[in-house]
Amino acid sequence: MTDIRQLLKEFEHFAYGQSLHTAFTDLLDWTLLPFKRYDSQAEQQAALDKYRNHKKVNELVELVKIVGDLSEGFADPLGELYMQAISNGHNGQYFTPEPICDMMAAISVGNPTNEQTVADCACGSGRMLLSAAKINRHLKFYGADLDITCCKMALLNMLLNSLQGEIAHMNSISNDFYRGFKVQTTLVDGYHMPYYSEFSEHKQSQLWLKPIKEATPKFDKPFEPIRASQPINGVQGSLF
Repeated sequence: MTDIRQLLKEFEHFAYGQSLHTAFTDLLDWTLLPFKRYDSQAEQQAALDKYRNHKKVNELVELVKIVGDLSEGFADPLGELYMQAISNGHNGQYFTPEPICDMMAAISVGNPTNEQTVADCACGSGRMLLSAAKINRHLKFYGADLDITCCKMALLNMLLNSLQGEIAHMNSISNDFYRGFKVQTTLVDGYHMPYYSEFSEHKQSQLWLKPIKEATPKFDKPFEPIRASQPINGVQGSLF
């Protein structure tokens, strides 16, 4: 298990004066703010200014630094923080332990090529995707979850590790789609800088199941049943 005692301490300091759940969603939203792709330089600058003007910007920066350090090696400190400080198993939200994720990724992914895709239809904080990235970080990673907080954790985990793919806020059983986040990287001064773009059109998602278009059969003559070439007697055989 990832040792997050210092992260828990700093988070409690950051959350002082509000509920832990509100503070956690605030942490996710503000941390994601600089990673979002904006249509203009002015919008991007406005987002950065908003980030710098957070009322607890010093505590926020310290939290982000600790999360980044603990994320080395495709670990999931956000998921651990969420389970220990927020969910406490609420709605069954105990995420799969990292060693189990590693074992399942080794069984499922095998020896992949860079063009292979990995998908998790109930991704939680994205641990299965992170375990697959340990095998090959150049795959395309796709995750979906019904809980928007889990989606944001998985999205942030992908951004912190410069992974590419998509995180979808959707119901994987009913195929109801709410919104999606495409994660990509761009080359800046020789570094692959991660960013994400948000969309709401379900047809843009790689995880939303598109309906199968089947050709409608056309009958231009009456149906004639096929008869056996040899007569069949009505005697029933015995199995014994």
